[in-house]
Parts: sequence; C-alpha cells; structure tokens
Amino acid sequence: MTYLDITIEDHVIPQLLTSALEAYDIQHPMGRKKLDRLETFGLLWGYVIPEREDRSPRVISSLATVETSALRKNDSVQPDLDSLNLKIEFVRKYWPHLEVVGTFHSHPYSSLKETREIRGWEGSDGDFEFWPSIHESLFPATPFLAHLIVTVAKMDKRGWALPKEIADNSGLEMSMDNRKIWITSYGTEIIEDVDTLNKKSVVMDRFPNLDVPALTNRIINGAIG
Repeated sequence: MTYLDITIEDHVIPQLLTSALEAYDIQHPMGRKKLDRLETFGLLWGYVIPEREDRSPRVISSLATVETSALRKNDSVQPDLDSLNLKIEFVRKYWPHLEVVGTFHSHPYSSLKETREIRGWEGSDGDFEFWPSIHESLFPATPFLAHLIVTVAKMDKRGWALPKEIADNSGLEMSMDNRKIWITSYGTEIIEDVDTLNKKSVVMDRFPNLDVPALTNRIINGAIG
C-alpha cells in the first residue's frame, strides 16, 4: 500500500480560504436570483517528489488558481474543461517548473450542527467519482494528485481556536471568527488495471498525510522538542 504525503505551502492557504469564504458569504447572480453558500473549485500547482526507499511520495503545492467559470451550486460544482485546458497550456508555457498536482473545492453548510451530523468535511460520492475521472482524463502522466476539500460552516458565536488534526492527520479543523473551517485531503494514483493492463486512476485506500506549516505549530514544537 502506497502512502502519500501532501505539503501545502504557506501562501497557498489564503487563496484556498478566501475563495471558499467568498463563495460562502457573497451573493452571486444566478439568473434572476442571487445565491450564497455556493461551492467553488480550483487547481493546485507545484511538483511531485517520487517515492524513495526511506520516504513516501510527496505532492507539494506552491500555487492555487480558482475556476471562475465553474458552474457553482449549493451542493455541487462543475469546472469547465476548456478553462482547465487553457490554464494548463498557459502555465506550462510561461511557468514550466509548475504542473497541476491536484484540485480543491469547497463544501458550504448553514450550521455547525448540520456539518457534524453528516460529516460534511468528508468526500461525497460525487467527489470519489470525479477525482479519478479528472486525473485519468487530463493528467494521466502524473502518478499522484492531491485533492483538498475546504468545508465552511457558520457558528452561533464568534471564536478562535488553534487548528487540530482530524482523521489520522489527513486534515485540520479550526475556528475563525464565526465560522468553523475544515481542510481535508484525499489522493488519487495511476495504477495498472490487472484485467486490461491499461492505466487507470483510483482513490488511494489510505488518507494522505497533510502538512500545512502555516496552520500548525510545527516550527514551535520542533524548537521546544
């Protein structure tokens, strides 16, 4: 069983959180209506360090881009493939040291109670179908992709708390003002189908190990320890 490590560099976090909060709080025109608490979607860019004898493969994200053309709803988001391909071609031309290393999208919920009842920070059935599909169709040469979910729920009272680990260090939960936020990680990998001998993408059996230095006390703990 392959274990995947994911590192999200410090300056990526503001992009993830602000795009999720914008989709959550701001009313967006939808025909004759204006809707808030929408999902949003984007790509993670960076590089992949291959597996070695003494360590697992690692996905490192140093940049995030938001898909403003995605079809956003309260319970789903559908990126535009033309937009994805445009960004991929553009970045490859001018920033050849970067490649797509994953995706992120948000889960918006109206209350903390609702989120906890249905464990809304976890991947949905649609997520588990979409992640391998986009990996296999657009990035078959990339052995591993990281997939982040940024879940936002409103709290009744304002508060703040240090991020704490969830689900075997695969994510973080934190309180910021009157919102509870989770960042949860999953991984997909390209494997060989034993029946057809063709390459396909699957969701990895084990949760990745998510490292977000900007949201942890790793440096302080390391200095004390």
